[in-house]
Amino acid sequence: MRIAVNALSAVAGGGVTYLNQLFKYLSEIDRENEYLIITTKNGEKILHANYKNFQILSFKTPSLSTILRLFWEQSCLWYILKRYKADILYSPANIGLIFYPFPTIIMIQTVAPFDKDMIKRQNIYYRLKFNLLRILTSLSVRKAKNVIFISDKARKELSHYYNLPEHKTSLIYHGRSVLFKPDLDYDRLQEIKQKYNLNKFILYVSNIYKYKNFFELIHAFSLIKNQIDSHLKLVLVGKSFDDQYTQSLKNLVLEKEMKDRIIFLGHLPYEELPYFYVLCQLFVYPSTCESFGMTLVEAMACGAPILSSNNLLRPI
Repeated sequence: MRIAVNALSAVAGGGVTYLNQLFKYLSEIDRENEYLIITTKNGEKILHANYKNFQILSFKTPSLSTILRLFWEQSCLWYILKRYKADILYSPANIGLIFYPFPTIIMIQTVAPFDKDMIKRQNIYYRLKFNLLRILTSLSVRKAKNVIFISDKARKELSHYYNLPEHKTSLIYHGRSVLFKPDLDYDRLQEIKQKYNLNKFILYVSNIYKYKNFFELIHAFSLIKNQIDSHLKLVLVGKSFDDQYTQSLKNLVLEKEMKDRIIFLGHLPYEELPYFYVLCQLFVYPSTCESFGMTLVEAMACGAPILSSNNLLRPI
């Protein structure tokens, strides 16, 4: 078979991690089928699919904006699949082909579009984005041959929401890379510690979106800053996808006089993350809108103590 993978939406975070790990292990266990990776020019730089039975096709237009990507995805992707004689399409980011008949399997990667209370708190851009994604997800689910869920709760909630028969759904949990383990190289651990000037710190790893509850985390840290070790810092690792929101977070840090206690490190190389999990005093996960917390699994695999919200998927 020639299996096409729709990787157009992979730009950062768990989506990229998932695909890179998927490609790696598929290349080891499946030497018979061919894989056609459809991505953007930006995605080509961060996706690792240089394997014998893998072919990467990258396109410029869907890199330009989310709206252009969605339009290109629904108007041009079908022709690419036909041209390269794909047998089936796997879309791991909620959206499949809506207007063209083509055998498609989708994975529900994010449940954010179904959290109406969370959406109400977003700015106009993200309200429109999440509502559009919910509509496109709904249309995709109804046309898909099978819908993959990555948590049992998401499967139960959305299967009920869409009235999906059990035979049309699959439950496949995410795994974790073998990089994440407690017994890391000691010398490299010290290098990372010195490189980022790490001593005692609480860690949160997530790309910066409003629904990830960074503001609430920073505010909570400000309330206890004088009751804990004065050397204990809050380290935030992740790329900003909302500049206005990120600036408001930095303004809050200044307002609470915590410039020296809260560190924004931005995006870090994937291979350095295990060292942060091992070195931290505590890993926090305040997000309340997740289908699967990949970084929770990574932190647990590294032996980090965890403080997490207990409502990662709100009832629909």
